[in-house]
Amino acid sequence: MATAREIKKRIRSVKNISQITRALEAVSASRVRKAQARVLASRAYAEKAWEILLNVQSTATKGVPLHPLLTARSEIKQVMIVLITSDRGLAGAFNSNIIRVALRFAERLGKPARFVTIGKKGRDSLIRMGANVVAEFTGFPADPTIANIAPVARLAIDEFLSGQVDDVFIAYTDFVNTLTQRPVVLSWLPLIPYATEDQVMSEMIKNVPVVSAGKSDYEYEPNAAAILDEIVPRFTQLQLYQALLESQASEHSARMVAMRNASDNAGQLMSDLTLVYNKARQAAITAEILDIVGGAEALQASLESTADEILTSYYHVVAEASKSSNGHSAPMPRPAARSAAPQQVAVAEAVDDLTVIEGIGKKMSAALIASGIDTYAKLAEATQDTIHKAIEVAGLRFAPSIPTWAKQAEFAAKGDWDGLKDYQDKLTGGREA
Repeated sequence: MATAREIKKRIRSVKNISQITRALEAVSASRVRKAQARVLASRAYAEKAWEILLNVQSTATKGVPLHPLLTARSEIKQVMIVLITSDRGLAGAFNSNIIRVALRFAERLGKPARFVTIGKKGRDSLIRMGANVVAEFTGFPADPTIANIAPVARLAIDEFLSGQVDDVFIAYTDFVNTLTQRPVVLSWLPLIPYATEDQVMSEMIKNVPVVSAGKSDYEYEPNAAAILDEIVPRFTQLQLYQALLESQASEHSARMVAMRNASDNAGQLMSDLTLVYNKARQAAITAEILDIVGGAEALQASLESTADEILTSYYHVVAEASKSSNGHSAPMPRPAARSAAPQQVAVAEAVDDLTVIEGIGKKMSAALIASGIDTYAKLAEATQDTIHKAIEVAGLRFAPSIPTWAKQAEFAAKGDWDGLKDYQDKLTGGREA
């Protein structure tokens, strides 16, 4: 398990990332409104221009030759795909989806494909995959104009007119709404609807706008060729411009949604990490408390053992002095170096182990010995008042089993240990029932 410090660093890191994602969400939210307004404002015009181009094709039946950009090739040898992506990431699956659709479409065509990329993400991905990238354009402004996309349109038109490519497609992300963006492929050159029997390719192709019923008749001034030479290239640029606006609106929408999800996920992750951090901190505090309590218990046990030894020695000396004052013969004085040990041995041999009596511990035994009750026989003959006085002198608390001490001592004085055990088994907490 990670330490509390490591978890705290991770929480701080997630918090910093959350601040970045919220800032990016705010920026994308402000840009997506402008991008949506631009794409919706130009969409109707672009669709009407496409309808006009479709109607213009009918003029071929009246003796007016079709413009080269409106003429389909009988044999398709090579195609060009203009791939529109973004220069920056952090937009969810926006770039990966359109790149995947473009590559799948090129694979389904079964013809050699040349790619022209708009945006750094598409360029980098295609180069890594080894695709044939003939040109790349980056750094388009947030509010593009026809002049910005003119070099791309000029390149595609020149390649198509020179015969180096026979079909030109635009792969971009069509804006549906803020939450939905659809990667599609638009048949660009020639400017006619693209027909295919491949079901998979038909799902990728952008639907052609509905053409008004009936064909319109056009009058050209000064002549049809001059008018077509002027409007067809312009309408061609318009289709690319509209695709770029659709892609930019989709990019900002996708980034806004992705950053919002990232901010929500960061908040949830911080909540989970905070819970883990609190658990780790509580575990550390509990471990420290256990260490302190363990040390205190060990110190208390050591102090109690030392105190018991001091009290026992003290009570032995007091008992010996009490015997001397009651007329008992004191031991003969001996040299200082050897007098202490024999005296303690003599006292120890004359004292019975009173702790065999239920209710008497080491401290209580020392208190009784200090008062002169140091054998089973003396304890059997001692009254409760004498025992109470001995306990009061030692500063101990009275034991509830005092009334049974004399009877237990009688068994011990007679050496009837089995009788003592049977009697103690009948006691409850040292007292008779």
